[in-house]
Amino acid sequence: MLLRVASWLFQLPGRLLAPIFRNRLTLLIFFMLLAAGFFLAKRHLSEGVQEESFALAAPQNYVIQREAPLREARQHCVGSLPDNQGSQWPTSAGYLHEPDWQAGSKLQTLTLDNQHNKFAVLVKLENATKQLLAEVFLPATSSFNIKLESNGRYVMKVKDIHNGCSFRTAFSVADRPDGRLPLTFSEAGPDQYHPISDRDF
Repeated sequence: MLLRVASWLFQLPGRLLAPIFRNRLTLLIFFMLLAAGFFLAKRHLSEGVQEESFALAAPQNYVIQREAPLREARQHCVGSLPDNQGSQWPTSAGYLHEPDWQAGSKLQTLTLDNQHNKFAVLVKLENATKQLLAEVFLPATSSFNIKLESNGRYVMKVKDIHNGCSFRTAFSVADRPDGRLPLTFSEAGPDQYHPISDRDF
């Protein structure tokens, strides 16, 4: 019985393939399908190896938590800014656009601290409705005092003049008991700066 079953299994491939090899057209189609399957399998394996090598080569700390879209976040640095739209940059810290507060506004002094940076920056301050309140230039290792409403919340945009990189952070004057706002450009800590595109600056 076992010998008969073994003999039947041995003859099975021949019985299945015999109709194929009897006809030349069928034989041609068979080998074309076999070749197509081989090339598809080879291509699939090749793509898998490329994806694996790319994943290994990608830097592990390249994390973009961005307010800008991914493509813009990679291109948010526009290069050095030698002048301010045709005018020379000031030699000292000061307003390029001074805020216009209404009489009786309750104001509080806040120090923009650029003392730890070896590059000049351009700062824009906006209110909650994205209205531009002030524009300030700070040379490297400098600071500047501005007056803001004590109960206000603001968005600050900062551009590094050396490489054209732009950043954004939000803050409240009431949350600054020391009256200082360091320009650190870090995504960690209490003052989180996020890269933004030049268009959003």
